[in-house]
Amino acid sequence: MDYRNQMLQSGDRLDGCSSLEQYEDMKKWHLNLKLFEKKESVPPGYSLGFEYVYLDGDEVVGMINIRPEALDHPYLKKYGGHIGYSVKPSRRKNGVASNMLKDALKLCKEKFGLQKVLITCKEDNEGSRKVIMNNGGVFEGKISYPPEDTMIERYWISL
Repeated sequence: MDYRNQMLQSGDRLDGCSSLEQYEDMKKWHLNLKLFEKKESVPPGYSLGFEYVYLDGDEVVGMINIRPEALDHPYLKKYGGHIGYSVKPSRRKNGVASNMLKDALKLCKEKFGLQKVLITCKEDNEGSRKVIMNNGGVFEGKISYPPEDTMIERYWISL
């Protein structure tokens, strides 16, 4: 709850948090996560997804969502990619996101059998761009994201 509250209070989006902003009850959020872990229970219009909580001791410092079938989903293939993540505002600029992405890339290869992953970020998100590039991201290009009147940068990472 502290993670959720800090993100909401700072006005940040909860990217890679599997709609955590919609849940005040963590047990209900956890039950919802389970729906996305099996093809049979993924809600229509959504994609298979696996949520990982990054801890420092007992403190949640970040969250990352891996979507191994992103390229089969029209929205994720264009805008969202295989991985979404966020870091608690009070823990940013300390290597948390870079370490999370490094660990997630290992899972993408070893657990999900991916050869390369697509990761995106908004063009004004300097921090995320650095994290992606520090983990081997190769810039593909920018595309317009009309719902927010912004540009999305697309990167590929070979595993």
